[in-house]
Amino acid sequence: MTIDNLNNLSDNLRNLERDYKEKIEPHRSDLWRYCYFLTNSPWDAEDLVQDTLLRAFSIIAKLYQPVKTKSYLFKIATNLWIDQKRKDKFLNQSSDENYQLQDISTYYNFQLLENLDFLVNNLSHMQFVVLILSEAFKYKGKEIAEIIGTTEGAIYTNLSRARDNLRNGKNIKMQNGKTNVKKIQPDKVIEIMLEGFRKKDPKLIASILEENIVTDITHSGLEIGLDETKNNSLNDWYEIVQKQNIIESEYKILWGRPVVIELERKQDNQLYLNNVHYIEMVDDKITFWKFYCFSWDLMKYAAKELEVNLNAENFYHIF
Repeated sequence: MTIDNLNNLSDNLRNLERDYKEKIEPHRSDLWRYCYFLTNSPWDAEDLVQDTLLRAFSIIAKLYQPVKTKSYLFKIATNLWIDQKRKDKFLNQSSDENYQLQDISTYYNFQLLENLDFLVNNLSHMQFVVLILSEAFKYKGKEIAEIIGTTEGAIYTNLSRARDNLRNGKNIKMQNGKTNVKKIQPDKVIEIMLEGFRKKDPKLIASILEENIVTDITHSGLEIGLDETKNNSLNDWYEIVQKQNIIESEYKILWGRPVVIELERKQDNQLYLNNVHYIEMVDDKITFWKFYCFSWDLMKYAAKELEVNLNAENFYHIF
């Protein structure tokens, strides 16, 4: 009996995906910043970017009219975010998530970010999106109407109301004084992973991976099973670190999430960020491993937050 298998589609899809990623690459940083404004979280922004790129790629075949790439991506991100907010009865933001990306203000010189919490909680979803698209990304009313799928008149009405709310909330500031980075004590499994990085030992790292582990290389690929992770991600990592100097690794809370930070100490004695790893465990084995080395914008902000340099030569593009 013939086994139904989708693998014979892989090569064609990979070629299409590469072409797609090359076309959207000039807009990826703007998309990430937009998703950060919407979510107020680097991790959630990265998730929204991934969902947006996947959704955008999946429906291209259903488009029969020309689209502007950036507006197309922003439209999908907007719809995904609004759909999620509609599903949420209220915003679920823990106290650990009261943080700011301090350098975001270098991109936009206006009052929006310092009142972001107020805006999220006091504007309608439509007003919030319209304000960000107008003030942060300088879209015109007609362009915003195309992205959101409404009339230009509705855009100006919502923008006026949002600006009124912003003026009314001008004395409300985001909470400051909460650290975005905190070192935490690793358990036995995390300590083995840290030691594996420091010793450049893929076998030591593999020893704590569950047989059916899912390894998510953000923006690059998905590996299912220990053998695939060993033969691909771990092998690629080993080839890279063999050419590097001293590897240091730390376990920290970064923007409210526990992550493994992998760094290289170069001959100039400066630390350079290699990767950020998030893991999930069951019974002292890692069952899910996600790393962000291809998440260019998140990695830039992470390096700044950690006050280190960025080891960027291998990770400029996602294609």
